[in-house]
Order: sequence, then structure tokens, then C-alpha cells
Amino acid sequence: MNSIKLQKLKEQASDNALRNVWGKDAYKLNMAILKIDSNNCAAYTRLAKYYKLKENITQAKKMYLKALAIDPENRAAINNLSDIKKNQEETDAVEKIVTIKEILKEAQKAMLKGKYKLAVKLYSKALSIEPLLTHAVNLATAYKKIGEYDMIEELYKQLMEDNAIEDADAKTIEKEFKLLRLHNKV
Repeated sequence: MNSIKLQKLKEQASDNALRNVWGKDAYKLNMAILKIDSNNCAAYTRLAKYYKLKENITQAKKMYLKALAIDPENRAAINNLSDIKKNQEETDAVEKIVTIKEILKEAQKAMLKGKYKLAVKLYSKALSIEPLLTHAVNLATAYKKIGEYDMIEELYKQLMEDNAIEDADAKTIEKEFKLLRLHNKV
């Protein structure tokens, strides 16, 4: 009975992963799999992705490490742990930069090297220190490079609602963001 139930759960979890469904149901399915089969590497890897998408990096790392304990050659776990480590190193490096001049210099370098996620962190910091439309547009451009169109829209709405940018009016913001927001309109 348990093997039939386990097989159905595995098929559902696999199907969810293929359809890129990572919500609460996916979480419950993978937890149910682990209750029956605590050595199911794929379930740990899927749970790790669930946690990573929820930005619970501590839990994601735990799940990837459990997957590696079962299968030390698990490429998904190895690659994702490497990405998490790299992301943390980038975040630490960004936090150490204090002058706006240095932040912008590093952000431009990141953009030129195609390190757009790093550029997002840097331009976000620049915008938080010095709320200028230029920084907001650069941040939106970096978001566009990584396909985060919803973040462009969030930034645009925030700027329009909060009037958070010094010396910028709604028409100027609209003009600067027009091309960046086009993808959302299509």
C-alpha cells in the first residue's frame, strides 16, 4: 500500500516540478514523500528549491545538504549550494562598500561583466543611500537583464506612489521607465 502511495506522490511531485509549481502543495507532497521514504533525494532537492524561492536560504541549505548526504554526486544540490555561497559572498562584498562613488563604479563593472544580480544589489544600495532617478533607472535596467520584470513594475509603482525620487516628477519617471516597462504591457 505504501509503495503505491509513494509512487503516486513521487509522480505528482515530479509533475509539479516540471510545471514549475513550487507552492504549499508542492511542499506538502514532498514532505509526505519523506514521511514514507526519508532517503528520497529528489524530495529534499525539491524542498530546497521551495525554500530557496521563499528566500529561506537556511532551510534550503539544510535540504541540499540532506540530498548530498544521500547522493554525494547530486549536481542540483552541489550547484545550488555553490550559488548560495556565491550569492552570500557578493552580498558581503556589497555591504563593505560605503561610498556612493565606489558602489556605482562596481555596479557598472558588474553590468559590463554580465553579473546582473550583483548589479541589482549594488544599484539597490545606491538608491537607498542616494534616492535619484538615475539609480532607479539603472536598477530597473539590471532587473530587466535578469528577467525580473515584476521588480521593474514594483520599483516603478513605488516611485510613482511614494514620490521617493528627489527632483523627479511623475512625467519624468514615466518617460524614463517607459521602455523598461514595455515587456509588462505585451
